[in-house]
Amino acid sequence: ARRALSAAVRLPAAVRLPARAVAGSAAGNQQATADSGKFDALDKRRRQLLYRSKQRGWLEMDIMLGGWASARLADLSEDQLTQFAEIIEMENPDLYCWLTGQQDVPDDISNPLLRTLCAELKESYAPKATLRSTGSFEGKVWE
Repeated sequence: ARRALSAAVRLPAAVRLPARAVAGSAAGNQQATADSGKFDALDKRRRQLLYRSKQRGWLEMDIMLGGWASARLADLSEDQLTQFAEIIEMENPDLYCWLTGQQDVPDDISNPLLRTLCAELKESYAPKATLRSTGSFEGKVWE
């Protein structure tokens, strides 16, 4: 049965790579080396922060922080990345209250990026429609 399975998934000869190109040789390796110059010096840190912002353990926080980080981390300076790392280290309950606007960020927290993040999230929560409906929806069926 094993032989029949391997024969069923075998690639045509035109698609198969020679064994020497796959078995650890430089020609078969498509990943850039760390010193290749293809990546910014801060990219490793950005990837770590992005991962941690999406894996906090609270779905709401994963969505808020992860979405913001996906959109903005590439543009942050080294100092701002340090500030974002500080934000990631904050406790979920407090951070959630600040990010959702339930509470203001305390004055004793000196993190300008946290205030920027809160303001941008608040703006994203704002209603997108500026006109109110003129008709009533009472008793109407949505189809």
